Amino acid sequence: MSDKDSIKIKKVKVIDSMQKIKIEYTEIHEDIENEMAGTFNEQAAPEFYKAFEKLKAAVVNILEFDKFKGIEKRITPYGVTFHYSKDGTMGAIISSSLELPDAGTTTVINTPMRKCDPDDGETESLYFTEATAKSLWKLETETRKYLSGKRAQMSLFGANGQPLDASEAEDEPDDEPQQEDDQPDMDIMPPDVAAANIDNVVPIAR
Repeated sequence: MSDKDSIKIKKVKVIDSMQKIKIEYTEIHEDIENEMAGTFNEQAAPEFYKAFEKLKAAVVNILEFDKFKGIEKRITPYGVTFHYSKDGTMGAIISSSLELPDAGTTTVINTPMRKCDPDDGETESLYFTEATAKSLWKLETETRKYLSGKRAQMSLFGANGQPLDASEAEDEPDDEPQQEDDQPDMDIMPPDVAAANIDNVVPIAR
């Protein structure tokens, strides 16, 4: 794999009602960027869902819900939209569902976009805490691992590094509802995405 090959995650969402995972990402090969999107049937590894779970506290803090006792139990983060500045600084919007017990329903809440590192002149309230930034990079890394074949049930690759099985199905409709270091290693991914249990992976029209 070339040093110039990498995958950058743009958006990841767990579609709970369909038990699917939707990922939008940029595939970079020899300085050529291709915008891709895929909807996946297979469940991710536990670390993927734990990374989402750790974002609960960040949602409570950013949306200033900490004054409401027990509200964290009613929040379920299900999606993150990533943004990257030219210097590699990552920003993100966290999407969650909020249970409304009295109404017997849920509603969607989104955090405002924040960055992992402050720019000059910006106040502390405009960027993520170190713990939240680490959790977001962990989710980004686990998402890239999922694309490379790390799933809940088994490895998708044999000893020769080739996919064990590959299939494609028709597109499904969408719905709304760590890396151990803080910074990701963007070069650990293979150039091709593992194709098992994928509804579809298609280039995004420019």
